[in-house]
Amino acid sequence: MADVHKVVEQLRHDPYNLTLYIDLANQYLDLDYPDLAAGAAYKALLLSDAVADEGDEFHDQALASLQEQHGACRGDDRLTADIDALSVRDDPIDSSHHLSLVEHHVPIIYQILSRSLLSCGCLQSALLYSSQARRRYANNVELQKTHHLVCATAAKHAGVDEQALFARKHDGPVELPDRGVVRREIYPWNTFEPDRLRELSTLNEMMDKVAPKLEVLVVELPDLTTQSDSGCVSTVKQLGVFAKEDIAAGEVVLTEDSILTANNKLQDTLCDACSTDLPELGNSEAGNTVSCPDCEVVFCSQQCHDRAMDLYHPALCERDVESIAKDVSPTAASDALYSLLLLRTLAMAETQQCHPLELNEVKYIWGDFHNTHPQHASDSADYPNSLPFSFEHNIRLPFHMLEKMDIDIFANPQYDVWVFNTLYAKFRGTASARLSGRGGRAARGPEVGAVHPMWCLANHSCDPNVSWEWGGAIEFRAREQRVAWSDPYGKSPRPAAEPGIKKGEEIFNHYCDIDLPVKERREWAEGALGGACRCPRCIFEAGENA
Repeated sequence: MADVHKVVEQLRHDPYNLTLYIDLANQYLDLDYPDLAAGAAYKALLLSDAVADEGDEFHDQALASLQEQHGACRGDDRLTADIDALSVRDDPIDSSHHLSLVEHHVPIIYQILSRSLLSCGCLQSALLYSSQARRRYANNVELQKTHHLVCATAAKHAGVDEQALFARKHDGPVELPDRGVVRREIYPWNTFEPDRLRELSTLNEMMDKVAPKLEVLVVELPDLTTQSDSGCVSTVKQLGVFAKEDIAAGEVVLTEDSILTANNKLQDTLCDACSTDLPELGNSEAGNTVSCPDCEVVFCSQQCHDRAMDLYHPALCERDVESIAKDVSPTAASDALYSLLLLRTLAMAETQQCHPLELNEVKYIWGDFHNTHPQHASDSADYPNSLPFSFEHNIRLPFHMLEKMDIDIFANPQYDVWVFNTLYAKFRGTASARLSGRGGRAARGPEVGAVHPMWCLANHSCDPNVSWEWGGAIEFRAREQRVAWSDPYGKSPRPAAEPGIKKGEEIFNHYCDIDLPVKERREWAEGALGGACRCPRCIFEAGENA
């Protein structure tokens, strides 16, 4: 960890030094973070392109840094050995020629990037970059070995020979998976994650503004990410939401709006700020809409317009971001929404001039992290991988978003892959979504998503005592009818509980379709919960009471 801190600190003073990114990538690999290594290697690759391209916006900075620092990097024994092993050039480096300098570093960049992506399960991207390296350095033995490893792994997965990976006469190129899973944790260097159990007063101040009859308390929950061989489930302290007074059936107990919203439909008439449907032309409420004077973005009200201008829109106005992750296929709809929530978060941080993880909208959200906050990365190296990861959504697209926003991805370390991963971990399982199929269209997958930090503090149960609706603001309403439990042995179902919520009872939300059988419910909710649901209804219906 000390080596990572050292390199990161050096990059703060020399952010265009591609050799430092190579060193950082190696440090990440040593700590079993291939996803972060891929991000550092990709930055190094971009800087190597900048050195070679005089028209690149970072050409001057990257070239000056490489020329100035090359001597120091040659003193690093490991980096020198890597470069010597991978370089195809036999002549000594000519410091007067930038192409000679960069060509000694590019092979190792490709090596790290290809192997890291392969380790993450991103086979398509790993094959892309290993193929590029093979074509560019045809005589490099180490890169040929890496390319063969990637091809062999991809071919085995696809059930074809290696030649078929690139072209098949009848079926076209083989489609390979480009998404895997990586460690989902609070990174040891993440100093922004609060101790939520010690922040109850702050959280209750926030809760009181949206739900005066509710409060946040500490609860014991089953730790669904771990289970012993005997089947016993340990517990962990987390947060829950409780009633401060009796709540009648049908009563609305929480109303929370959010500026952290996203929609993946390019032409839909939605408020850019809260994502509520805009009134149709001719509707009496159409006169309430307000447009940004500098772009075509429309808001449902002056209030939403003003909040957007204060909180996020200046970072996006006229930045040509409208088509990012829009109108995607139904299978890609969820990932597109998470990416757009990331875009909104980055814009909020840039507009409000703070670190993305300091925003109140995300600061207190639990990202299904493994509960130990390791002081050393090796302490968490054996954690199961559970965070979905792809080169496109976790590396390339976020950097592209920042470039569209005219943000220097090298000189702003608050926008890095570990930050993106942390935000994605918080979004997955806590963001609410509206399904499509409205307005006479066939269902196409989730199209609108949002993060409501107080709403998502309520824990899950397959027998919830509140229902929720979202349209601009999200609401909790005490359910007027509870769910009857199915008997696992085919006997009479357990009668539904009485509606209404008593003072002191916990508020239970639901993260899946509660009308499904227990097996299907558990499968749907596993991604959000981190494991199989162990609410009383699931335990009863699965016959696990004994």
